[in-house]
Amino acid sequence: MPSPKTVFITGATGFVGSHLAYRLLEQGHRVTALARGGKNDTARERVVEVLHQVASPPGQLDHHIHRLDVIEGDIAQPFLGMDEATFKRIAASTEEIWHSAASLSFTEEDRDQIYRMNVGGTQHVLDLAAQTPTRRLHHISTAYVAGNKEFATESEVDTGQTFRNAYESSKCAAELLVTKAHGSGTVSATIYRPSVVIGDSVTGRATHFHGVYAFIRGLYTGAARLRRKAGPGEMVHLPMRVLGKTTTTLNFVPIDYVVNGMLHIGNMPESVGGTYHLANPEPTPNTLWLPNICRLLGVTGIELVDAGAFEKEPPTKLEALFQKQMAFYYMYLQGEPRFDCTRTLAALKGTGIECPRVTVGFIEKMIGWYVGFLKNG
Repeated sequence: MPSPKTVFITGATGFVGSHLAYRLLEQGHRVTALARGGKNDTARERVVEVLHQVASPPGQLDHHIHRLDVIEGDIAQPFLGMDEATFKRIAASTEEIWHSAASLSFTEEDRDQIYRMNVGGTQHVLDLAAQTPTRRLHHISTAYVAGNKEFATESEVDTGQTFRNAYESSKCAAELLVTKAHGSGTVSATIYRPSVVIGDSVTGRATHFHGVYAFIRGLYTGAARLRRKAGPGEMVHLPMRVLGKTTTTLNFVPIDYVVNGMLHIGNMPESVGGTYHLANPEPTPNTLWLPNICRLLGVTGIELVDAGAFEKEPPTKLEALFQKQMAFYYMYLQGEPRFDCTRTLAALKGTGIECPRVTVGFIEKMIGWYVGFLKNG
């Protein structure tokens, strides 16, 4: 167990950030979380509520909550939305920063807001890190900074690649800021790049439902009316073409592998200056995960097709609606880079921290949990 530290974290209400914050508390660290307040909840109430959901068994957070401080702020604002005195106090007392907050939007019309959060926010975190005694920064990026590359190494950032959306390009721009700051000696940084993060590898449990979960929920909702007419346990037929390729993959990685891997790597002195792909060395073929998800949902009729299929026969109303709602996920059904994990696997060798291969049984556990969650309302 690492020696207790005073840690500052952003994004503690998000999927990765909340699990990371809870694990840091479990390890005995004092954690200061930056969060925005809500309409009806304070920043602290929001963070505590999410951490209670993460904690297992329920109530376990009570053993650690005395080491949790929450400060209301906003990464998109100068001084992270804090007053200058608070900013300086946090900087003087922080030994380590984990930057997980980000905008997960992707649409072109949100580009300015995405860049304010993901690029401007990273610069504001760098400003804080530069004033801490150790200048130690852990920056959580995404494997998809690789954009439209076919193969992504851990050592490359911007090689002139194109991007699918503003989210990818903004995260690449943020990485470049961190790399430049590290190179100049302003901060001492490590960069982590998770791929498509899903629930816990042991239980299947998830606490946030973006990414593939939104895609699954779309299919579940689309079949809802048909399901009401079907008998108990009966499969429903939902004829719908989904824009994607049968020859490509999606890279699923469980949340516990991501968090445990980052924490172990982050404690290695030799990780300073490095970038690590927290991705699955064996990505999952679309022909494996999609049919099995449909089976677990009790749905038939879903078919992956290329764009030419819609030129020959225009999309139905349901297909058009699903395409509009799932536009972000459709981008990744067209293909993704293959991620080199050599550096990460070497760092985790012998630790017992391993990324499970996605099998039919694994899908049944992970997605079965979510289907049960949907059915229970």
